[in-house]
Amino acid sequence: MPLDRRLRARSVALTAATALSALSIVGAVAAPQASAATAVSVTVNGTAGLGTIPGGAIGLNTAVYDSYMNDTPIPGLLKAAGINALRYPGGSYSDIYNWQTNVAQGGYDAPNTSFADFMGTAKAASASPIITVNYGTGTPALAASWVQNAAVTNKDGVAYWEVGNEVYGNGTYGANWETDAHCQTSSGTPVTVGSEPSQTYGCGPSVYANNVLSYMSSMKAVSSNAHVCAILTTPGFWPDNVTNATTSPLPWNQTVLTALGAKTDCVIVHYYPGGSNAAGMLTDTSDISGIISTLHSQISQYAKVNPANVPILVTETNSNVDMDTQPNALFAADMYMTWLENGVANVDWWDEHNGPGTNPPSVVNGAQDYGDYGIFSTGGNNSGVTEPAAETPFGPYYGIAMLSKLGGPGDTMVNSTSSNALVRVHAVRRAGGNLDLLIDNEDPTTSYSVNLAYNGFTPAGSPTVFTFANNGNSITSATQSSASSVTVAPYTLTVVQVPGSGGGGVTAPGAPGQPVVSGLASSTSGNTTGVATLTWPAATAGTYPVASYQVYRQNSGGGTTLAGTTTTTTLNLSGLTIGAGYTYDVVAVDSHGNPSLPSPPVTFTVPPPATASCAVHYAVSSSWSGGFGAAITITNRSATAISAWTLKFTWPDPGEAVQSGWNGTWSQSGSAVTVVNAAWNGTIAANGGTVSLGFNGADTGQDPAPTVFSLNGTVCANN
Repeated sequence: MPLDRRLRARSVALTAATALSALSIVGAVAAPQASAATAVSVTVNGTAGLGTIPGGAIGLNTAVYDSYMNDTPIPGLLKAAGINALRYPGGSYSDIYNWQTNVAQGGYDAPNTSFADFMGTAKAASASPIITVNYGTGTPALAASWVQNAAVTNKDGVAYWEVGNEVYGNGTYGANWETDAHCQTSSGTPVTVGSEPSQTYGCGPSVYANNVLSYMSSMKAVSSNAHVCAILTTPGFWPDNVTNATTSPLPWNQTVLTALGAKTDCVIVHYYPGGSNAAGMLTDTSDISGIISTLHSQISQYAKVNPANVPILVTETNSNVDMDTQPNALFAADMYMTWLENGVANVDWWDEHNGPGTNPPSVVNGAQDYGDYGIFSTGGNNSGVTEPAAETPFGPYYGIAMLSKLGGPGDTMVNSTSSNALVRVHAVRRAGGNLDLLIDNEDPTTSYSVNLAYNGFTPAGSPTVFTFANNGNSITSATQSSASSVTVAPYTLTVVQVPGSGGGGVTAPGAPGQPVVSGLASSTSGNTTGVATLTWPAATAGTYPVASYQVYRQNSGGGTTLAGTTTTTTLNLSGLTIGAGYTYDVVAVDSHGNPSLPSPPVTFTVPPPATASCAVHYAVSSSWSGGFGAAITITNRSATAISAWTLKFTWPDPGEAVQSGWNGTWSQSGSAVTVVNAAWNGTIAANGGTVSLGFNGADTGQDPAPTVFSLNGTVCANN
C-alpha cells in the first residue's frame, strides 16, 4: 500500500522529560471502573493450544526517510512495549533503495538512517530485523551482498528477507505506485511510477516469480539459512483474484505459488482493513481466519507443499480509522493476537513515525486524532493541529504494549471464548503456570462484569490486572482477590494475570513438541473411513516422570474432546470424515497427575480416497473482484462407462456461490452445489474417459477450492 510519506526535517526538540514520561507505561493503580456493568461470560480452555508466540512476532516498520528513526529514546520505548521485530527500509521505498550507498533513487534519505544505523537501534531494542530487498530497481547480486554483510560478516540475526514490497502495485492491474524496472509499455518504454498505463508488459506475477527464484538462488548461495519470502496478494483485498489477458491471465497468488513450487520458503501479505467507522474497523479481525485458511489452501493447491512448513508474515498493517486514538489501540491488540493465533510468524505495524495526515483532524471520544500512521508523534502540523512533542506515543503504542503483559515468545496461546461479540478475548499460558487473559472491550458506552471460567486450569492466587483506559496515556496496574470475575470499562484493554496451580515446589512436565500427521488416507467403503497417525516429540519431565499423553481434538465452538490417551508418543486416529478438517494438540501428564501446557496444534483435512473409481480436477481459470471462473474435469477410472452423472460438492467458504455454469445443469442450496449432466454429455467412457464443465461464481474475497467431490454418490479422488 502506498503509505510512504516523506517526513520533514525535525523542528521540535525532544525534551528529556517527554522521553522519560513516554517510558513510564505502568502506573501504580488501576483506572476507575464504571459502577454499573452488564454481565459477560468468558471461558478459557487451557487444553486447547493455539501454538506458541514466536520470537520476533510483535513487529514495527521503519523507513529511511524518517529522521526520527534512531533517536536515543527509541530502543527503550520499543523494549518497554515488547516490540521485538523491526522491518527496514520502509514500504515502497524498499524498491528504490540501495543499501550499499544508502540512496533511495528519486526519494529522500534522512540522515543517520543507513542499515548500520538501523541495526544499532535494532540491537539496542533486542529486535529481530526483517529486511525488504530492492526488487524494483535492484538485482539479485545487490540482495546477495546484503545477505553477505548482515548474515555472514556481521551476524545481524536477520530472520526474514522479502523480495520487494507490494510488487503487484507495479501497473500489472492498472494501479502503479510501486517502482518496477521490469515493467514496460507496449513500445518498450519503462513505466513511470505514478502513471496509469492501460497495460504494462514485461512484468506481472510470472515475471516476478521467476525473478524471486533468481533472488532466492543468489541469496541462499550466501547463506542457506536465509528465509527468502515472496509477496502475495491478501485474500479478499485488491488485487486478489484480479486477472488480465496479457500480464496476469491467472491470479497473482496462483501464478507465483505454482512457479515457486517446492521452493516456496515464506510468504508476505499486507493488511489494511480500513472501514468507514470505528465499529466496522473493530469487526474486521474476524476475517483473519478466512484469510489464513485461503492462503493455506492456495499454498497446498498451487505450490503443492505442506502449508504448515511455509511461514506467513504480515509485514504491514494498520487501519485508516481513528488512527492515533483508542479505537485503533483496541484494533491493534486484537489484530496482533488474532493473526498469531492463526499461525503467522510475524506482524509489523505501519509504522514507527509517519507524520500527521493532510486531512482535517478529528476528535474521537474527546481525544485528538492527527491522521498519523505512526505510533510516535513527530511534532508536525500538516492540517492545522500540531502534534505533541516528538516521540510522544499514540494510542496504538499502548495497545501493542498491552501484549507484553499478556505473553512473550515461547508462551502458549490457548482458546478463549466470549458470550458478547463486543468483548473480544485472547488467552496465554505462561511457562511458570500463570494464565493471562486479554479483554478487549470494544463497546464505547458499556461497562461489563466479565465472569471467568477455566477448563484445564486451576487459579491459585490473587490476579494482577493491567488496564489501558479510554484516552489514557499510561498502562495502570492493580491487584484483586477474585480470579472469577473482573469489571472492564468502555473502550478499555485489560490484561488479567491469574496465578496457576503447580506451586509447592512441584514442576509440571514440559509441553510436548509439535505433532505431525502421517498415513493420512481414506477408503472407498464409506464417508467416515479417514485414518491418520499423530506423532510428537516427547515432553521433558518435571518433578515427576511423564506417565502418559492426552490427545485432544479442538471443536469449532472452542471446547475440546479427549481423542485418546497413550503412554507412547504416537496415536492412531480412525473414523475421520472425508473432506473434514481436524485440529489436535497433546498434553503430557506426569505420574502424580500434573498436566503440561498443550503442544502446538496440528491441523489437517482428510483427503478423498486415492483409489476411487472417479477423479476430479478443479482449477480457477479466471477471476475478478467479487467473482471468479473455474473449470472442472471429471475422469472415469472404472472399467464401466457412466451413462448419466450427478456431481456434488460443498463450498469451504460461505461467501462462494455459483452464478452460471455450462456443460450441465447447475443448482446450489446453501453451500452445497449439484451439477447434473446435459443431454449430450451424460456418457463418460470407461478407463479414463473425461467430461469437462465450468462455471462463473461469486465470492466475498475468499474462494478456497472444494475438498470433496462425489460422482453419483461415490467420493472421487482429487486429480
